[in-house]
Amino acid sequence: MSERKLHFVRSYLVDAGRRIELAEICLERRYFHLVVRLCQEAIELCLKAVLRFLGIEYPRAHDVGYVLRQYRNLFPEWFRVHVDELARISRDLAHNRGPAMYGDEEAEIPPEELYDEVDAREAIKRAKFVYELCSKLVESECGR
Repeated sequence: MSERKLHFVRSYLVDAGRRIELAEICLERRYFHLVVRLCQEAIELCLKAVLRFLGIEYPRAHDVGYVLRQYRNLFPEWFRVHVDELARISRDLAHNRGPAMYGDEEAEIPPEELYDEVDAREAIKRAKFVYELCSKLVESECGR
């Protein structure tokens, strides 16, 4: 893998980590909808980083979990066992991406009324799980 490509992949992971840090600040300030949004972005960056790391072209979409499933055999076994869970997390948070920013426009419910502390804490937990797995994959495979 070229240094340029590796730098790009790591940049995605660094930005994902920053979004998780910002999500934790938003949690402290009780901006629960922003926590959900930031965590979704972090997860999207992480998954796109590992796909790019393996040379897999991914769609320009917010949910790439199905692509992970499609190429599951390219991942090491320790990562592969988590692919279905990663895909579910990606799908679930991608589904909340719009409402976390715009609310329920049809019902005219603002985003801050759609999410609570439980939602926010769960989003952070999931984002950290994805981030740790994806970071481990990139760093462990670089050492080979």
